[in-house]
Amino acid sequence: MKFFAAIATFTAAALSVVASPIIVDARDAETAPAGFNITSIGVNGSGCPLGTAYYVLSPDRTAVTVTFSNFYASAGPGIKVTENRKNCDVTLGVHVPSGFSFGIATVDYRGYYQLDAKVTATQKAIYHFQGQLQQATARSTITGPISGKEYL
Repeated sequence: MKFFAAIATFTAAALSVVASPIIVDARDAETAPAGFNITSIGVNGSGCPLGTAYYVLSPDRTAVTVTFSNFYASAGPGIKVTENRKNCDVTLGVHVPSGFSFGIATVDYRGYYQLDAKVTATQKAIYHFQGQLQQATARSTITGPISGKEYL
């Protein structure tokens, strides 16, 4: 995979949650500078095995929607411990014109969940730029009983 100028990596971990899609939008109130675009997309992890994650770039290549068809975690009797936690790293290569910097304007998570009474699920995302130590984390926690509700 080729990477240009900067790389942003998103890690999402789920516990007892079915998740899809993630929408990453590098646009804000201002138009992206000429020449800025997403150049490559990679997905890797236990929540997105080969062939189960799909993406669509916006026509101007400044936003991407990634949909996961197999990103879910399960817990309970008879369920392997490896099924309790899933992750998927979404890596974006971007081209940033000289004189500009790059940031993430918004990230939108959508999915469905089903939790028995007193079962807790956590969705966590970690954002960082390759080569940088600083990270940002977002986390949401849901406790059952809940069945088939959509989260945003």
